[in-house]
Amino acid sequence: MNKYNHFPKFKRKVALALVLSLFFQLTTFAQVDQIREKLLNSNELLIAAHRAAHHKYPENSLEAIQEAIDLGVDIIEIDVRVTTDGEVFLMHDQTIDRTTTGSGDIELMNSVDLAAHKLLKDGENSGISIPTLREALQVSKGKIMVDLDLKTDKIQEVMDVVKEMGVEDEMIFFDSDWKVLKEVRARMPKAYLMPRTYKIKHIKKAYNKLNPVIVHIDPSFNSQKTAEIAKKYRLRTWINSLGDLDNELSINPNPELALDLIQHGANTVQTDLPEFWIKVKANIKSDPNSN
Repeated sequence: MNKYNHFPKFKRKVALALVLSLFFQLTTFAQVDQIREKLLNSNELLIAAHRAAHHKYPENSLEAIQEAIDLGVDIIEIDVRVTTDGEVFLMHDQTIDRTTTGSGDIELMNSVDLAAHKLLKDGENSGISIPTLREALQVSKGKIMVDLDLKTDKIQEVMDVVKEMGVEDEMIFFDSDWKVLKEVRARMPKAYLMPRTYKIKHIKKAYNKLNPVIVHIDPSFNSQKTAEIAKKYRLRTWINSLGDLDNELSINPNPELALDLIQHGANTVQTDLPEFWIKVKANIKSDPNSN
């Protein structure tokens, strides 16, 4: 006789559901663990979706975040601002005029005000609500690294949400103002920081002052020398494809144009065309002659 015959069917189903749930959770967290390992300990090309994957969905929306995850993107870049009642929302601009059905300075509004408006997509009402950072991290947690572009000086509110969600090691904090990043470091000593640099000599300064994991570089010094200095300090280099290059690639999706951007060693690319760059990355990994 089968020893499980006396085990009630519903209990077997519950046990199976628990096992499957645990397996899913372990698999999910392994996903972000693998990306973080590459971020910290490899030179592998990583792709960052600017304001998440917003080709089909509004920028900085939960749907765009999920789309980025589904595409296999490594990092999403999202922008955060804080309302008068201390709620952290995803919003790039200082005002909500361009991206929503409403208008006004977001940091002079409260969360109730924002709830009355919806995100726009191509100028049309998408019916999608403006997400909070908490909601965004519920979607991203365990699945993808997040680059938080700090569009606010209310740093504590942002960090409180990150800590509450338990995703400190899934965040990269970006700000052009190094003083803000110093404040992040003081409040979260193990935070992953990304300062913006404007000259080659800034890389060493950034390393000494902030101990970042990655530095944002510009095309003006996207060179072999830059890559070598960054490598000396075990820093990744982040560069933008968005803007002129992405515009050109959207018309002429020639991989050679993309490869020109990373030929000197830049190893993290932020783009508005994540699906295209994911294919570039796949081709590089499958090419035995690539570095």
